[in-house]
Amino acid sequence: MMKTPPVQDYIGNGDLPPDKEFDPGIFNTYSEYTPKQVTWLIKESSGSQPTLKSVLQNKEVIRRCDLAIAKWFIDVSIPFNATNLAYFQPMIDALYNMSPGYKAPSMHCLHGDLLISWVDDVHKLADDYRSIWKKIGCTVTADGWTDRKRRTLINFLVYCPKGTIFLKSIDVSHASKSIDLLFKFFKDVVLRVGPKNVVHIVTYNATNYVVAGRLLEKEFPKLFWSPCAAYCINLMLQDMGKLVEVSEDVKYTSGRDIIRPASTRFATNFIALQSILAQKDALRVMVTSKEWASSAYAKEAKAKKFVEQVLDSGFWSKCVDVVKLNEPLVCVLRMVDSEDKPTMEEMVKRFQRNTTKVELYLKILDHCWDSQLHKNLHASGYWLNPAYRYNKEEFEQHMTTTTGLLDVIERYAHKDSQLRTSEKRIYSNPELDFGRQAALDEQNTIMPNQCWVSYGCGVPHSQKLAIRILSQTCTASGCERNWSVFEHIH
Repeated sequence: MMKTPPVQDYIGNGDLPPDKEFDPGIFNTYSEYTPKQVTWLIKESSGSQPTLKSVLQNKEVIRRCDLAIAKWFIDVSIPFNATNLAYFQPMIDALYNMSPGYKAPSMHCLHGDLLISWVDDVHKLADDYRSIWKKIGCTVTADGWTDRKRRTLINFLVYCPKGTIFLKSIDVSHASKSIDLLFKFFKDVVLRVGPKNVVHIVTYNATNYVVAGRLLEKEFPKLFWSPCAAYCINLMLQDMGKLVEVSEDVKYTSGRDIIRPASTRFATNFIALQSILAQKDALRVMVTSKEWASSAYAKEAKAKKFVEQVLDSGFWSKCVDVVKLNEPLVCVLRMVDSEDKPTMEEMVKRFQRNTTKVELYLKILDHCWDSQLHKNLHASGYWLNPAYRYNKEEFEQHMTTTTGLLDVIERYAHKDSQLRTSEKRIYSNPELDFGRQAALDEQNTIMPNQCWVSYGCGVPHSQKLAIRILSQTCTASGCERNWSVFEHIH
């Protein structure tokens, strides 16, 4: 029998050897071969699975693959953080499953059949979301921003517990201050989503938006408007930062953060102060060390002032006070700024006052709460949360939320008002399914809207209303992103 030529003889044209004889030791230098030859060697190996693993783990091949991806990113000027996007790794996984010789889709295929197919998939996803809107309602959020051409744009998004989808974008540069035109834009969006589906609309709290929101409530009696909670809390923190005793400390942050695992869009000064406070001991050790004393930095005027502050006990005492006063508010901001869960029921609870705080801080909190955030929908969300309603000590602090709930019931109930108020009396005490031990155990561990799904069947009218309210969000900030791509649309 004629001996099979070595695989190296086929490198020039990439063909496969004519029969199956091969030397297993060849895997030590397999990177010299074409993909077709490597595939043949893998298939013909007696231990195919371990060999495949060894091939994929080869550092040289991995480096070649990584470099090929990097060259493409650099050549087309794609930001490197695009690797963090949702569809990047699935694309790599799909390529891995293809056989050698796979050709990527052409430009014509990408902007033709594949684009149409993806648009169809998006429409199907949107239809799934719309079915949820019909069942439990949704929140329309208006995210206003200004592009590099100084145009004022509003992006409308629709939130439900399953997720948020983009609806439309409008250039309102000519109408950003016109209440009538803003109202018209909001009304058109509500009609598009469906008046019966929209429970809540969230916008910024500029005066023209406030008035347009109130007009919208008159036009659609079952709809509630409120300002973005995260934006309002950010304004509170800004006002607190202007207080003399706070500004003296906050100015040392220069509006920047000490290096953190992730950037935070709001409350930067206070979060930076938290970071500085956490490094108090390390900073003091550093500025009193021999290395610092002998460094060139120590002789600079700024460095001397820095050392003076670090060694000043009064500075650290004030830092502690400022952080303690503002930390609860920053926690609320993080909560409402998250898309992880609906936060409607949390607003009243989280703004529970601590009367030992400084009066100036309370005035800022109370003014913003009373004038902007104290809404009937927020009060109803609190009242309908079993974890709060059945906690006697907790609920007694917020008895006034009952008024907000009754106002919401009157809007929704119409002829069934008496029936729903009677159901409210049943729910007021842990009766029926809400009195089950399982319900009492779960009221602090599952989402309140899910609690009503599981245990609210005994009060069906209230159940439907509670699920609609507790499934909403109270902020538009969770929908914010880099909207620069929309500059090419308008």
